[in-house]
Amino acid sequence: MVLNRRLFVLLILILVLSFPARAEMSDYVRLHVLAEDDTPEAQTLKLEVRDAVLIYAKELLQDAESAEAAWLLVNAHRDQLEDAARERARLCGFTGEIHCETGVFSFPERWYGGTKVPAGDYRALRVVIGAGEGHNWWCVLYPSLCYPEDWQTGDGTFYSSIWRWLQSLFGGGEA
Repeated sequence: MVLNRRLFVLLILILVLSFPARAEMSDYVRLHVLAEDDTPEAQTLKLEVRDAVLIYAKELLQDAESAEAAWLLVNAHRDQLEDAARERARLCGFTGEIHCETGVFSFPERWYGGTKVPAGDYRALRVVIGAGEGHNWWCVLYPSLCYPEDWQTGDGTFYSSIWRWLQSLFGGGEA
């Protein structure tokens, strides 16, 4: 009888894991950085600001266990994220305005490594440099799918709500 239950659970597990996990839009917290304009200097600054925000966010969100927890942290520390962006911009010689806002914003479909994030409205931190009229940059803060080129290791983080649920069911560790 116990063997039949284990076999049943194993079959269910195989079926569930053979279908790709589809995260809901509420499973993500996104980042959107808008450059002042499209000059080479503004585009370079955008990447510098992005890196400063990601460094702060990486530490801030390292222990977040859900998108909701990450969202609460981003909102609670929005001023500090803005300070990190502003400080990096000043070090790069930019004297214009920089502001951060949180809310729900539209994003296009994007691939991050092997992970497809569909187009839609997502909770996000938006960083606007100056007039914010230049090309922009976006990624996913939680779960972390932001890989600036110089940080790229080739190792993406696997994320699946189903996998995390199964691990909690059987007493396993984090995915």
